[in-house]
Amino acid sequence: MSAIAKLISIYRKKGYEPLTGYNPSHFFNFKDAPFTIFHKDNKLHGCFGLALQEVMFLEGFRHYLNPKSILVIGNAYGWSTLALGLIFPEAKVIAIDPNAEGNELTNTLARENKINAIAIYGKSPQDVSAIAKAQNAEQIDLFLIDADHNNEAVITDFKACIPLAHSDSLFFFHDVINWNMIDGFEHICQQHQMNGQILTRTPSGMAVLWKNASEGTLEYISAFTENPDLFQAYRQMYFNTSERASVALTKTYRSDACK
Repeated sequence: MSAIAKLISIYRKKGYEPLTGYNPSHFFNFKDAPFTIFHKDNKLHGCFGLALQEVMFLEGFRHYLNPKSILVIGNAYGWSTLALGLIFPEAKVIAIDPNAEGNELTNTLARENKINAIAIYGKSPQDVSAIAKAQNAEQIDLFLIDADHNNEAVITDFKACIPLAHSDSLFFFHDVINWNMIDGFEHICQQHQMNGQILTRTPSGMAVLWKNASEGTLEYISAFTENPDLFQAYRQMYFNTSERASVALTKTYRSDACK
């Protein structure tokens, strides 16, 4: 079974229906329609996490990566934490979040489905080092940063994570385009002399950062972005011709932010 099918099944068995992957134009241009929130007992639960398509994007990395340790900054209701545990079953996944209810659900689902993942109460950046040490995970292979969505927070979250990284570690950042965090991402690239890419073909405009990566990994990453001039030309064509131009993006984004 694919990781995404198993992931959805796990939540459904607990009565949580993942609402995810929708086309915004089918939801009156609701921009968060692609992202994941849960429905149970006629209520919405959690906050908008990785889109269905972004989980599928991460699943593709199982052909190129074999991490032994994964750190998630921002767990919410466990969607991304459990997804990574299913995608990389040989890895230990540690998630940090101050949401006790979401952590409890995550840990229950992980335990019941034999997923090597744990969600721990804590805040970034101040608790990252101590939690990693307590979990015997002082060197992390893969990071997902998806907590407070502003440039200052993404920089401080990264600073908390970098002492745990090694030269082959891979960093993923959620919502970089959607929440205008390109400046923070560029700062991280330049300050730490790392390679980075804005993934314009993911619903939230994720970003990825690395020092060393295999040829296969880089080829896969490149499939989720394009030449920045072409990207801008395509956006401009839409802006000039669409009757919905008023809802077009207003900030210029560069897919070569760290080059």
